[in-house]
Amino acid sequence: MKGKLLTLALAVLCFQAVAQNPLGFSLSDGKGYVELSFREESNLIVVPIVLNGKGPFNFILDTGSESGLVFDRWVIGENNLVNAREIPVYASNGNKVTDLLVASDLNIKMTGVEASQQTMLVLKENNLDIKGMLGIDAHGILGSELFNRFVVEIDYEEERIRLYDHSKFKAPKGYKKVKIDVKGFRPYIITEIKQKGQKKVKASLLIDTGASSAIFLDEQRHDEIVLPRKTIEHTLGSSITGSLEGKIGRVQKVNIGGKFTFRKVLTSFPQDWKIQKNLTDDDGSIVRYGTIGSDVLSKFNIIYDYANEVAYFKKEKNYREEFKFNRAGFTFVAQGKELNEYVVSSIIPDSPAEEVSLETGDEIIAISGKPVFFFSMSEMNGLLRGDPGSTLELIIKRNGNLYRKSIRLRRMI
Repeated sequence: MKGKLLTLALAVLCFQAVAQNPLGFSLSDGKGYVELSFREESNLIVVPIVLNGKGPFNFILDTGSESGLVFDRWVIGENNLVNAREIPVYASNGNKVTDLLVASDLNIKMTGVEASQQTMLVLKENNLDIKGMLGIDAHGILGSELFNRFVVEIDYEEERIRLYDHSKFKAPKGYKKVKIDVKGFRPYIITEIKQKGQKKVKASLLIDTGASSAIFLDEQRHDEIVLPRKTIEHTLGSSITGSLEGKIGRVQKVNIGGKFTFRKVLTSFPQDWKIQKNLTDDDGSIVRYGTIGSDVLSKFNIIYDYANEVAYFKKEKNYREEFKFNRAGFTFVAQGKELNEYVVSSIIPDSPAEEVSLETGDEIIAISGKPVFFFSMSEMNGLLRGDPGSTLELIIKRNGNLYRKSIRLRRMI
């Protein structure tokens, strides 16, 4: 499996104001299921889709998003935006960031799957550096559309998705069945959180394939959740409204659905996190404590059945691998026409990178004796999480001059 970027959480705002799509997705030729390939990039699921006969375009499959979102308006025709309703987007400080346009009458095709007269949100102005964060061209997000229509199987190990017709789906052997709650077209799962020196806490977490890290917990609004004694201040992700700042620490134990337990789970604690706290239905109230992301989800083959509010989990080969954090102490973004030029974007305080005076804006020319254009974004991130005690030899360019930097990796959290 490719390397994963633990610190990237693609948090995208969702709006229920989008009109309901009149015609949903359907399988071609009346098949019982279809199988699709995807690319795992920075721990996110990237699938190719054709929009209005153009493409294919790279879309991120995101269970945390209620509706589809197009990053760049050129991807669709202007005729899809005639008399488009505008939805303003505001940052937490009240300042307007951008507008979302409601595009209509979209035709979407994937391998063996198609849909007509679809509605999606479109960024009026794209302020997200998705290319730089992922190292690939990403054009949008597919939200709940597929999950509402099909039973969806995601196999991270084989980079494969299967879409099953509900009437022809049979629960497979070798999987453990776990109850989920689907509210607002998004799935929630009950977890048990155990922090050092604290009582166990039962918490409802959003299952979010669009968040690449392991766990996000809302410590600021839940007295039962506390910051670990040791944390690192860090940029946790990016969203329409800007970067998501906070702290990284480890939770002693996380149990998922009463079936699976992980220890020393790398956990993000966002600051000023604007998530919807209460979700109420006829059966009572579900309080959301945070998010479970792809660094946990990718340890399973998972089948989502929204209609019956269940999911089926089967362990993957990497199930027992530890949750690794950046051991070099810097992050980077991809640049250039081929997105294989890498520039340092941040330095973690008191880290190996800071100790050798690496700076933001430094261009990485070579790493471990190889020019960086030999490495994908995921492979580069894998190198930053190498074995403690090992050394990364960097050649960097700064102000037109070349410098050599030797970074000795170590655990920081």
